[in-house]
Amino acid sequence: MTDETRTGGIDLAPGTVITFNKRFQVVAPLGEGGMGKVFKAFDPLMNRYVALKVMKADVPESEQRRFRLEARLCGGFAHANLPRVLDVGTMRDEGLFWFAMEFLEGRDIGGAMEGGSTVPLHVLCEIFRQALSALHYIHVRGIVHRDIKPANIFVTGDPFDPDLRTAKVIDFGVALDRNDSRPEDPTLILGDPRYMPPEQTRAAARVDGRADLYALGMSFYEGITGHHPFEDVFDQHPRELMRCHRERTPAPPSTYLDAETSNEVAESIDGFFLAACGKQPDERFVDARVMARALGELMRFADRRGH
Repeated sequence: MTDETRTGGIDLAPGTVITFNKRFQVVAPLGEGGMGKVFKAFDPLMNRYVALKVMKADVPESEQRRFRLEARLCGGFAHANLPRVLDVGTMRDEGLFWFAMEFLEGRDIGGAMEGGSTVPLHVLCEIFRQALSALHYIHVRGIVHRDIKPANIFVTGDPFDPDLRTAKVIDFGVALDRNDSRPEDPTLILGDPRYMPPEQTRAAARVDGRADLYALGMSFYEGITGHHPFEDVFDQHPRELMRCHRERTPAPPSTYLDAETSNEVAESIDGFFLAACGKQPDERFVDARVMARALGELMRFADRRGH
């Protein structure tokens, strides 16, 4: 049997370029950020819905670079707790770059915490355990998310198994690829000032994965207490929030816990938060796996005491 017979008469020599046209039917807008807009769209070829993210026109080159970086990074992910990029391309008429991601049904945990609502400890621990698995995956690959917060931790359901819930770390729009040698704009401070670690509040910040652990610790505090440690300055200029991260010691989470919470569980929650949110990176959990083990211990400890 010849090579031509085995390939059905198609001869694709090395270096052959294959092009194709992709069609999506826009269903509804989902959201908008600084760089792009996101739509729910239908892919008729694959018979599935997608989240279509389209770059805005006339965005600065630095923003275009981050938009493409997000597509490239997510396109390389193969982890259950991270979003998948399914297709990328350019709109022929407008020339706008786009990428299509898996469409997620569910809600972010920020929505569950609106109005000071709390998340039960065992639920929060499971969600954050999955988030830490995702963070370990990206950190060992030299990627720092830089925008971990409740709104970027999405809990999605399985259409066939109603008991299956999966947490996904989403929105890599300001992620840092530490393997990329191209310099960033040294005047920019990227991230959400409510959750960013002290070292990220300065221009030209040098950060590693422990920055994400700090932000996750701040999110944990908010989820378990219904309060943000620095909520008293939310109505002030963002630089005041950033100063608080650098200089203020938050009240222990136990300050806001239910009076029925045992002293042992309250002390364990306080200790977990303290180890996640040290002012200096060396004062925090050394990596996401260590933080996940500590979270597992907290969960088992609380379960033994009926919390």
